[in-house]
Amino acid sequence: MLDKVKMDFCIPRYILHDFRDQEESKVIQMILNYAHIPYEFKEVDQNDYILEDYPFYSLPMLQIDEKKLGNVPSICRQLAWRYDLTCGTHGEDSQVDMVSEKVFAVRMKLKNWLDHIQHVPHHECDETCSEANALNHLSNYLFPILEGILKKNSDPWLIGERMTWADLLTACLVNPVIYHLPHLFEKFPLVYLHNQRIAEIPEFEGMLYHVRQEHYKPQNQGKIRFQ
Repeated sequence: MLDKVKMDFCIPRYILHDFRDQEESKVIQMILNYAHIPYEFKEVDQNDYILEDYPFYSLPMLQIDEKKLGNVPSICRQLAWRYDLTCGTHGEDSQVDMVSEKVFAVRMKLKNWLDHIQHVPHHECDETCSEANALNHLSNYLFPILEGILKKNSDPWLIGERMTWADLLTACLVNPVIYHLPHLFEKFPLVYLHNQRIAEIPEFEGMLYHVRQEHYKPQNQGKIRFQ
């Protein structure tokens, strides 16, 4: 829970533009919900919109009063600064940026596969839907990095002593994978527990899949498995 929200005298008017499924803007909504900041959602019709109307020809877009802001990490970075979801030091916030950019890049790389496992309507499979390629990228690249970061931090968050927007961005990627492929996390229990902790925060109710309670027990060869 936020102890103190950093705000101007007047809260800006926020209008979030995205497609109906709102998957790409979920982390933005999580930040606003966590800070208890009201916003308007404007659905963009996938069959009737002009891409050039949006910054860098991409969605989602956050309209802040009269200004238009695009690119998910850029939007999150500004909101995190406004609403106390940064570490508060230049050094740690640089680490938050590095983790966030890495996680976001993986999400974009695996976006079609994530749509595939969640049975998104009108989804069209292509070579990026290969489960073998996706699992290899997660199990041999991203998840070991995240597990290592969490092991080094004495606090339950990725960077620093409190939750940051890097934690929320990571939760959005990891959560559907946990729901559909929970046993993928036998070797990454800290990543699993990190997501479980975030999914239990009241402000995120209905935004993330419920993460069931799991207990871990070391096996003879030092591996960790679900009980």
